[in-house]
Amino acid sequence: MPHALDRNRLPWLILAIALMIGSAICSLLYMDALGKIGGWTGLPEYEGYVPKLRWYAGLWSGLAVSFPFLAAFLLGLGKGARPRQAETSRTSVITAPDVSHEWPVATAVLAYLLRVAISAVASFAFIVMFILAVVLLQKLGLHAH
Repeated sequence: MPHALDRNRLPWLILAIALMIGSAICSLLYMDALGKIGGWTGLPEYEGYVPKLRWYAGLWSGLAVSFPFLAAFLLGLGKGARPRQAETSRTSVITAPDVSHEWPVATAVLAYLLRVAISAVASFAFIVMFILAVVLLQKLGLHAH
């Protein structure tokens, strides 16, 4: 009986989603660091913090960009060969067309790039959800000081 999600793929899916959320958080931290750098540059009392903020901005941007690629790799794990249905000894009247296996590498690369796109869109969706949650909490008067 086929399942919508195989048990051996579930841990990889959970890790991939965690990386997408991590990418969203790193993107927000990157934007925060950029805002602080822009606002604090030229202010003598904050001038000492700017080099450290630039280092953190580089770290956050690197993680925000690399996490969707890693998540796309994890989404591809656990896709082992599916068990085939038991073959019968009688001959089939209908035959399947021959499938070309000339471009397996290109197919794998395109599948990976599709997963990268899905991971990037999901990370962006998490960014939007975080921003909307903060705006909603501020509208309700529940914000941190």
